[in-house]
Amino acid sequence: MRDMSGQRSPGSLRILCEAAPDYGVTAEACLAGTGLVAFDLYSEHTHVPLEQELRAIGNFLRLAPYRPGLGVEIGRRFRPEVFGIWGYAIQSSPTFRACLRTARAFANLSFIIAPLDLDERGDPPRLIFDIGKLPTGLKGFVLERQLTIVAGFSTWLMPDFPLSKLTLQTTLNTPELAAAIEKMLGIAVTLDCARDALELPGALMDEPLPRHDPAVMEQCLRQCRQLLKQEDSGDLYWTSRVREAALTGIEGDHTVGSVATRLGMTERTLRRRLSDEGTSFRKILLESRLAIGHELLKTAGMDVSSVAWRIGYSEPSSFIRAFTKEFGCSPGSMKQRVSGAR
Repeated sequence: MRDMSGQRSPGSLRILCEAAPDYGVTAEACLAGTGLVAFDLYSEHTHVPLEQELRAIGNFLRLAPYRPGLGVEIGRRFRPEVFGIWGYAIQSSPTFRACLRTARAFANLSFIIAPLDLDERGDPPRLIFDIGKLPTGLKGFVLERQLTIVAGFSTWLMPDFPLSKLTLQTTLNTPELAAAIEKMLGIAVTLDCARDALELPGALMDEPLPRHDPAVMEQCLRQCRQLLKQEDSGDLYWTSRVREAALTGIEGDHTVGSVATRLGMTERTLRRRLSDEGTSFRKILLESRLAIGHELLKTAGMDVSSVAWRIGYSEPSSFIRAFTKEFGCSPGSMKQRVSGAR
């Protein structure tokens, strides 16, 4: 399982605490013993060790209490857009196989708890969820939640994705869990297996994904690699913090001064720290905005002026110049090519 002390975004825990009152549990009760308060879950400064999140899940399940299908209900609250750059990298992949490999490679940037692995040695291929080291009382909930996130991503990427052709093999031996998954997700379940794995339809693995875009994918993968490098070595910490701020409310009027204030430092200090990491505030903001703008033009059916406004440009002409320089074509011509391919 992932390092219990490894730092992660509070987003997953925030979703749980926001859902908890629907089950008669307060956010404060979920967070008991974690050292966190609800306010922390909305702060850019908060990074949550996995151990704290597991404690909060345990609190929730004791008070809710857990029943088969509860993990599916919570998992449905994890829309693809909440996963940030990890989600954008997945959606811009060329095939389902490629998106699974990307999801596995950068899983530490996600809210995933059970480590992912893709076993392509046999037929059918299998996506493995390693829940073996989780506390016994949390295994069913985490497995349901993670399976629901995978199912949600699959149908979002491929609207006709046949969930009914999937089979979940699980080490658990709980008929009620199998019945809940089959009823709520339409996925068949085989109990008491040697491992927890989702059998995938081999014929779909190399089907092209409609949201694939090479330029966006490369930008996203580059940012994912930078963030992983930060996790592994402590480098690029301030780059990632500024990028997170830029991707939060991308249409907002972000300035180096406003972001520095949010990060609790002076503008001069932030500029110096970014310079030490080989980048600048303007470069980070520009790359983040253009990557989102490219995706909106490709998938959201928005016109160029609307996209320019959405990502923070007051004048479409400025957006057009920056976009053309970054991607080698104008946003209008790219939109025409996408429309013609549909």
